[in-house]
Amino acid sequence: MGILLHNYNIVRITDGSNIIECTIMKMCPQYAVVKYRGRKYSITYDLIDQVVGHELLLPCD
Repeated sequence: MGILLHNYNIVRITDGSNIIECTIMKMCPQYAVVKYRGRKYSITYDLIDQVVGHELLLPCD
């Protein structure tokens, strides 16, 4: 089973002990760029556990 991801999906990320929710900003072939607490991070797709929702307000820029 796969997860269909789009920019601005809210996803749950886990490393086995910590769970956070963040927003996907950009998807690349090897990793996704996510935004968490105002900062951007590159993560591998295997850390994404679940798609939680979708941002309703998209940025204007």
